[in-house]
Amino acid sequence: PIPPLPLWQACIPFSPDGSKRGVAKTLKTSYVISPPLPPSPRRMLLVRNNVVVSVGKPGTARTNTSRLGFTLLTYNVLAEIYATPDAYPYCASWALPWNFRRRRILQELVNYRADIMCLQEVQADHFENFFEPELAKFNYAGMHKCKTREFMGQYGKMDGCAIFYRRDKFTPVPNGAHDIEFNAIARQRHSNDKRTLNRLLKDNVAQILMLEMGATHPSSRRQLIVANTHINASPEFADVKLWQTQMLLQEVERVMTQVAGSTSTIPLVMAGDFNSLPGSDPHTLLANGGMTAAEDPHGLLASLPLRHPLPLRSAMATVGAHVNASAESHELQKMEPPYTNFTAHFVGTLDYMWYTYDRLSIGGLLEMVDDRQVHEHTALPSPLFSSDHVPLLAEYHFKR
Repeated sequence: PIPPLPLWQACIPFSPDGSKRGVAKTLKTSYVISPPLPPSPRRMLLVRNNVVVSVGKPGTARTNTSRLGFTLLTYNVLAEIYATPDAYPYCASWALPWNFRRRRILQELVNYRADIMCLQEVQADHFENFFEPELAKFNYAGMHKCKTREFMGQYGKMDGCAIFYRRDKFTPVPNGAHDIEFNAIARQRHSNDKRTLNRLLKDNVAQILMLEMGATHPSSRRQLIVANTHINASPEFADVKLWQTQMLLQEVERVMTQVAGSTSTIPLVMAGDFNSLPGSDPHTLLANGGMTAAEDPHGLLASLPLRHPLPLRSAMATVGAHVNASAESHELQKMEPPYTNFTAHFVGTLDYMWYTYDRLSIGGLLEMVDDRQVHEHTALPSPLFSSDHVPLLAEYHFKR
């Protein structure tokens, strides 16, 4: 933990014309408030054949270094523009400002040592001035995609998605980075229908990045596609959430086919804040490969296939991985974590890591945060947890 520090103020008097300098006086305060200790370190759950078999030591984020694989983290870091006292009145006033939270978030990210990080709500100015330079010191390179909001005011004060990867482990494949703007897709498809277009223009974005794992032996080189997204949050736009999810799947499918000839050649992890609960339409579409839309009051979904060919599984829904999932339970939504977003007015699972289970298996999962520590300060964010979302991390092994 950071030790408490005194505040130091220096005052130097000058004559009115600035020619003479007086004697400087300094004032040193007593120690200011000491930051709280970080929350208890989360342990890795060791997974074999989709069942948790044991629990690792606190603070170790890999379960099996001999297996060829990687760890991936997804985390909505809560952008400064949304972290207002009105939105989070229960959070201690000193724990909400970005200057306090950014250090805690950085420390958390560095401690997990994930090979790949998918972050959401990363402001453009924070990516440039903080995340990119700070994470570079720990051997990460990153890319950022800003939301397409023109009315958010000065440059930088818009949030977006960022992918970081360990430079000593991965290199991006040439022309392997693709940005998705859902507004642009909406304009392409619905430019002649103003009503539909206005409903779809929500500024959300996604990223697709193809990476190659460096290896001494060519046979152990592996390629991987990572997608990162932040789907629209408004509960009254359930149809838009489903539309964006279908468009994301189609874009991922298009990129996979373009670079590899099919969707079954390269493993995929698709992570992010999907703003959709387990059992919701987007969750059902992702998990089951298809669905019939229950409600379509604005006619957005009629032209959509509402299916995809990807064999996707939710990493956190691994059987028996959580207290709320027995090893006999095979209903996916009962196996997701109890929550990934925890505020005073909403508690639920919104963040996921979907992976293609024909090419990847789960070797480990980061256990959920300690419930008692979450409740200790009403909800998130808090002096202990610097975002209203919980970071998720999984270890993936290549199957072949």
